[in-house]
Amino acid sequence: MKNGTSPIPRRTLKRRGEIVMKDIKNLLVNCFLLMLAILLFFLLAEGITRLVMPNSVKIRLMHQLDEKLGYRLVPNYAINYQTFDFTSSIKINSEGLRDREYPKTKDPKTFRILVLGDSFTLGLGVNIEESYPKVLETMLNQSSKGSGARTYEVINAGVDGYGTEQEYLYLQELLQRYEPDLVIVGFYSNDVVDVMNGIPAAITKQKLKNRFYFLSYLRGIQILLQTATVMKKNFSTSIGGVFAPYQENYSPQFKKAFDRTEGYLVKIRDISRSRGAKTIIVIIPLCFEIDRGEWKKKGLGHLYTDDFFNKNMTKLSDTITEFGKLENIPTLPLLPVFRTSKVRPVYFARDSHWTRDGHRIAAESIFKYLQKGIL
Repeated sequence: MKNGTSPIPRRTLKRRGEIVMKDIKNLLVNCFLLMLAILLFFLLAEGITRLVMPNSVKIRLMHQLDEKLGYRLVPNYAINYQTFDFTSSIKINSEGLRDREYPKTKDPKTFRILVLGDSFTLGLGVNIEESYPKVLETMLNQSSKGSGARTYEVINAGVDGYGTEQEYLYLQELLQRYEPDLVIVGFYSNDVVDVMNGIPAAITKQKLKNRFYFLSYLRGIQILLQTATVMKKNFSTSIGGVFAPYQENYSPQFKKAFDRTEGYLVKIRDISRSRGAKTIIVIIPLCFEIDRGEWKKKGLGHLYTDDFFNKNMTKLSDTITEFGKLENIPTLPLLPVFRTSKVRPVYFARDSHWTRDGHRIAAESIFKYLQKGIL
């Protein structure tokens, strides 16, 4: 051999080859065992999750992705939803609404009201008959009796997490389907932030999370952690988030979102009017707008002073009310009613949604407002 090197014996090469093949075989076996262990763990976790069914999974499975709206309610979905504050049942009808079934053709003697909104309108925390749209329906029909009397249908089109932009896009299909005579928009403080954040993208790969309960559970934990981080940041800096509409000065980004929100409210009025329907904006108060006690109950009393509460916590209600006057859109602010009501509690202790008493007060206020000349 050149350079004085000796050839490697064939037996040695064979032995080395056997060692390499053995190593590869062991590696493949270990990879297979690892994959099998992961699969078994996932199947076990999936089975336990389906058996226990955490609330975070229940709510996530209530939604399906939608290219136009980001997401919508799953038709015919039903759950019993329980938290520290409440226990309620949620049943979605075949049209994707938390309501009963409605005939495709409206009776000529029926006055139909369509209510848009987020989780407050959906009635998260109460049973459907306790939500303000259905309580309002009962009140209207009880006041309309006798031969040939008008029948009222109040359709709950609320979807948790929807902002004003989604409500406008949703209304485009609901107007043709239900032919309402009146459209009520349940406006809440975070609607502006929802418009600023935009409609969630309907990402195809997220379908996998909706099919597997365990992945939905992990996604729910991720969302909670992200929300907690954002809320902590917003609270510590006193800007953005739930308190953004009450600041003395708005950031350019928030001001732009506020203008867009008002633009969507005008579009809702215009498209409703084009179908022969009137529009009303009902301003739903944030629990922190009611009194300082709500701040202290949720451990946030240190964030703002009494002076801030007295000067700023009616700002959103006043602004939207004035906007309604300028645009000739009837507007009902519920804040004065909730502040003067002696009924307590109207919000759940940990959850910031209305109790059944809160929904009843809202329905009574809307009923009285409609009786003044809207109907």
